[in-house]
Amino acid sequence: MIQEIGDNIPNTIENKCISELNEKHNFLLDTENGVLIVNATDFYHLYVEKTNKTVVYSIQNDNCVMINSEGGQCDLLILNEEKLYFVEIKGTQDNRSNHRKTAYKQIENTFKYYSNYIEFPKDYKLNALVCFKHKRRIVQASASTKKKEFKVKYNINLEEGNYINFD
Repeated sequence: MIQEIGDNIPNTIENKCISELNEKHNFLLDTENGVLIVNATDFYHLYVEKTNKTVVYSIQNDNCVMINSEGGQCDLLILNEEKLYFVEIKGTQDNRSNHRKTAYKQIENTFKYYSNYIEFPKDYKLNALVCFKHKRRIVQASASTKKKEFKVKYNINLEEGNYINFD
């Protein structure tokens, strides 16, 4: 899938938006300049764990692949050859309801953008993760109506949390 994205999605290669997550434990922090890999002892927004030897990639989507897209775009994509996560990081605890609605729209816009260029295989697992500031590792189902809507309309599993496991 990473090859197909690189070959078909504008800006991914030219802007050097793709990076490989090499460690078993990867801690990501969203900044004004993009998403950075930080140490486990540092503050982070997203924890990506690889429990096998799979190759996992991060695509800096916001202001790298999709630049000033109308309606917004999610921050990054995390993927391997079996599954993909559209990730939107919200670095605030304030007014979660409004931030959640914005995140859903950004993820939806990003999925539609990528779908214009590539066709996701039917057996490829598509996921969306909205990250809010948490002091511990969590993953939970998102609001049931939106979760159901994303599954029916786009075949995307929608979750909230700050942890992704590639096992």
